[in-house]
Amino acid sequence: MNVNFDILIRMKLVVYIGIFLLLVSLTLFLYTWYRLHIKLNLHAQSSKTNLPTGWVAESKYITNTDGQKIAYWYFPVKSPKAVVILVHGYDNPGGKSQMLIHTKYLSDAGYSTALLDLRSYGESDGNKMTLGVNEWKDVEAVYDKLRAFPENQDKKIGYLGLSMGAATAIMTSGETGKGDFVIASVPYANFNSMFHSQIKAAGLPPVIFYPFMKIAAFLEFEKNYEQFTPSEVIKKIDVPILLISAKQDEELNSQDAIDLYGMANEPKELWETDSGHDVFDTRPEEFKQKILRFLQNQ
Repeated sequence: MNVNFDILIRMKLVVYIGIFLLLVSLTLFLYTWYRLHIKLNLHAQSSKTNLPTGWVAESKYITNTDGQKIAYWYFPVKSPKAVVILVHGYDNPGGKSQMLIHTKYLSDAGYSTALLDLRSYGESDGNKMTLGVNEWKDVEAVYDKLRAFPENQDKKIGYLGLSMGAATAIMTSGETGKGDFVIASVPYANFNSMFHSQIKAAGLPPVIFYPFMKIAAFLEFEKNYEQFTPSEVIKKIDVPILLISAKQDEELNSQDAIDLYGMANEPKELWETDSGHDVFDTRPEEFKQKILRFLQNQ
């Protein structure tokens, strides 16, 4: 009887431990999923960045292939050297006004610019962000519109994206084959790397939370979402590309841009800078010089 009683106690203990671990796992998953869910399922407000002195912005709209209305600003210059589509990153407030800091120096150098609100930002439709999985369709729609303008018939049109916008710019070029150049400042290479970086930045142990993040992402995105990442499409790009890595990046892995550079086709350039995630904010003059030098060579 004593032996059977000991076995029964041990079996109950195993069951209790199993239930406890199941509850802990469920709690960790729900916490991880909820954080991702609220990050994605929203409509971000426009940031309050001012236009350059004397400039006037008129919002125009096009429709992407998902049937969403996408808002953009277009600032043409006379006889432009090229047209640069500026693609913003993930911020709330955010959107196209975030990229106004790049319009003045590009315009002064002879480049027309277009700034768009990606889906679920500012004046564009949508209430869910997908971190580049679908946003490349928004950029493609703006590209197609600009390409149809008479003044751009013989002009090069390319992309300058920051962070999520950098990944989206790479996705646009790789998925569509459209665009004459790509400038990608601090892009993520894939979701594996991004999730690890985001979990670490939140002060949580990636080894514990990463599996739950993968499950949460599967529920939030399309089942094949991992196919829509820069590392999956960059080999399809055959136009000049400039990749920027920030050595002190506090949000993403600085190695990602370096890895993407290794995967990219020629012609390609890599700028590794001793900067935080927002390279322009840290090194504005050097950033401008790098961008303009790259564009001059196209």
